[in-house]
Amino acid sequence: MLAFLSFAITLLPLAASFMHPGLLVSDSDITRAQGKIKASQDPWTTSWDTLTSLSFSDASYTPSPVSVIYRSAWYDNAENAELLWHDVAAAFNLALRWKISRNTSFADTASNILYSWATTLTSIGGGDDKYLTAGLQGYELANAAELLRDYEPFATNVLPAVVKMANNIFISMHYRWLNHEEPSEHIILHFFANWELCNVASAMAMGVLTDNQTVWNFAVNYFKTGDGTGAINNAITNIVQEPGRGALLGQGQESGRDQGHSALDIQLLGVIGQQAWNQGEDLFAYNDSRILRGTEYFARYNLGNDVPFVPYTNGLVSFTEISSASRGAIRPTWELLYNHYVTKKRIDAPWTTLFLNKSLEYYGGAEGGSGSWGEGAGHYDGSDLQICFARGKSHVNHLYYIYFGS
Repeated sequence: MLAFLSFAITLLPLAASFMHPGLLVSDSDITRAQGKIKASQDPWTTSWDTLTSLSFSDASYTPSPVSVIYRSAWYDNAENAELLWHDVAAAFNLALRWKISRNTSFADTASNILYSWATTLTSIGGGDDKYLTAGLQGYELANAAELLRDYEPFATNVLPAVVKMANNIFISMHYRWLNHEEPSEHIILHFFANWELCNVASAMAMGVLTDNQTVWNFAVNYFKTGDGTGAINNAITNIVQEPGRGALLGQGQESGRDQGHSALDIQLLGVIGQQAWNQGEDLFAYNDSRILRGTEYFARYNLGNDVPFVPYTNGLVSFTEISSASRGAIRPTWELLYNHYVTKKRIDAPWTTLFLNKSLEYYGGAEGGSGSWGEGAGHYDGSDLQICFARGKSHVNHLYYIYFGS
């Protein structure tokens, strides 16, 4: 703890010119959603009805903060991470509901959730698993707070406490993990990509939330040129040619492990790309649109087609063929990816388009999110604050058809 406290002192917020709110959701997104809902246009009104029906979106929601969060019972015989999963999901849903409806009761409840955690949480424990919690729930928490920052009672009474928590707990952990200071990281590529990608996503989000350009630059530069699996050239390890068409595809770092974790990697790449996009940094296009190369590779294989595979090793595990474990895995991110590359940039992305169709069918017309499709880490890690875009007039945010439309 002393090391973290002293570290936090070196991370005093620096003057920055960030857009606020400027992570997964922008003010223009909110304005568009308000107009569509006011005009009773579907699918926005149907999505709004879904959002407002969830217990995680109710103004009577009560948080359950604790001083120490443990992701896994493997350590200290404790596991209580679902308390943070649930409360962060509620904070975001309620903040979103306030932004669109302007009913301050939702902002008050969301503010109370974040204040209760900011004034109660002292550490995240549980061996290396704590870095998964710091990354996955960290970026989600920052997104919830970012939505509330123009609510005056939150800005005055809660934001300073949230910023303090961000510096003392989350940002400190992101730096330690991405600088490979844990003994378990003696082999730099030891941990699979989702471990580092979620910490990159959260460091970016925390940098914007705290107006700290240094933290933001650290995260963006790591994504571009870092030496671990959270850097894009290590998260998407190889560029291969698609059989038949010859199009370039990007083999994911976890492709030889299983498709469930590979899906999480794609989801986190979408978060990183969208957060950067809303701050004027086009990481979606970085290194010849390497995110899209990875998206197309994953989508082609998980739609039942073959893909080339380059043998992979990180010095601890070796894979000689792509894994069929959990093949066809779906996580909500395909609206976002399709809208950015196809709708906005008019780039050909046939497998992303087809996988979006599969995702919409799976979720019943709108990609799912927290509180709508079951319990467990996989339903909260990386999905709570996912902002998604849809084709034509079916535009999805988070789990809802809300933000993006023509």
